[in-house]
This record gives sequence, structure tokens and C-alpha cells, in this order.
Amino acid sequence: MKKNIKIITLKAKEDVYRLLQGGNLSKFLGHGYDFSELRTYDNSDDIRHISWINSAKLGEPYIKKMYEERELNVVVAMLIDGRMVIGQKQELMVELLAILSYSALYANDLFQNCFFIGDSFKLYEPTKQIEEIEVVLQEFLEIKPLGLALDYGQVQKRLLEKIESKSILFLIGDFLEEVDLSILAQKHEVYVLIVRDRLEEVPLQKPEAQLLNPITNKLFSQTLSSSAIKHYKQKLEEHDQKLYTHFNKYKIRYVKILSSDEIVERLESLFRY
Repeated sequence: MKKNIKIITLKAKEDVYRLLQGGNLSKFLGHGYDFSELRTYDNSDDIRHISWINSAKLGEPYIKKMYEERELNVVVAMLIDGRMVIGQKQELMVELLAILSYSALYANDLFQNCFFIGDSFKLYEPTKQIEEIEVVLQEFLEIKPLGLALDYGQVQKRLLEKIESKSILFLIGDFLEEVDLSILAQKHEVYVLIVRDRLEEVPLQKPEAQLLNPITNKLFSQTLSSSAIKHYKQKLEEHDQKLYTHFNKYKIRYVKILSSDEIVERLESLFRY
């Protein structure tokens, strides 16, 4: 049975508080200050901007000039296909969406969400209203993903077209297909949250089980024999290593999350410097 939206939002708010207590989320929320330059003090400058440490070292007043505190654009892209029906992946994804949205609200930043739902795309308007975010969370829970196929090759192209201003961009999905985020990572600060079910990582041997392809919604004849599982795990490991190599090359931070209990720990590791 799916959790209702009230339970999810309550847990998300508690998790945001826990992350803030740990200090790691505060680092993420503190991105709104950009260092611009260090220059000598002028009579027209506000003395509050004097860098006393640098002034003492250099023997004269210096200003540590900052760009104005800016409003961040936090964008979360949800990548949805038929595999979301496996285990609790859909609920896990909506919990992550809730945590990130409440974090943005806490920092008074603009939050925007978009859904890749199979071959369709839905972009929501940026908001700071908690009521609007909770509507989005409810809509996500009501998606019926079985039978949906997602073209990962279109993800970067669509996001480059639709997200114009520099943003902190989170992509949430299972990433069981190859994806290219190279250009996206040069324009935005990109984080990837890989959501998997434990049975996708380590399938159980069940030779008698009927297998359903959640993308095509059709049964297929392959059985979960020991040799089939061994082959699957080898291919999955090769796929993930290729994925991680791509992320590391373009300085994309990423974590894999397998259960709701892991969320806080994994997000802490994602934001840790």
C-alpha cells in the first residue's frame, strides 16, 4: 500500500531537520553567496564588507566583495518509466522529491520540478509555496508507470532547452539506461540520485517465477536461474561502472539509494565536501 502524502511530507520535514542538524545540508543551502573579488577599501564602501583578516595581513583596508546573495534555482527532474513499479521505488522517489523541495523552501530559494513520464514531459512553474509543492507530490504518487518507456537520450536535450538559468539540478531515476549529462553539467550544478530496489541489485533465484517486462508490460520466457542471475549482475556492474566514470569525468555528484532508511545518510554523503 502506498503511503499517503501527509505521512511522506511529515517524514520529509523531519529528514530535512536531521540533515540540517548534521550540517551537511547547510552547506548545500549556503550556495547563495558567490565570492567576487578582494580589493582595496574605498570611502564609498560599506565598512561591514571589510575583510579584517586580509586587511591585517596586507597592512591596509581591503574589501571582500561578494555578489549579492542570490536566489537559487533548485530544479528536480524525475525520470519515470515502467521500472518504477518494482518494489517501493516510486515512494522512495517521492520522498526524495519532498526532502529537496522543503530544503529549497527552507532556504527561500525558487523550486521547480519536471517529470519525464515515459515519452512525455511536464514542467511545473517555479514556486516558493508549500501548497503547490504538495500538489506536485500528490500528482507524482498518482502516476501509473507500468508500460512506460523513457528515452534517456532526450533527458539532457530537453533540460537544456527548458532550464535556461544556471540551477542546482537534481536528477532522480534508476539510471538503468545509458545517459549523457556532459553538456548539462557544464551549465548547471548537477546531482544524480540513483534509486534502485534491492531485488534489482541482487535478484533471488526463482526458476518457477513468471517475469514481466515493466517497460513493455509483457511476459517473457527468461527464468531466474543461477546462471541468468550471474550474467545479469555482471552486466549491471559493467553498466554502473560506465555510469560512474561518466559522472566523475564531468564532476557530477551521485549516490545510490535502495531504501527509505538510507535517505538521510546518502544525502549527507552527497553534500559532504
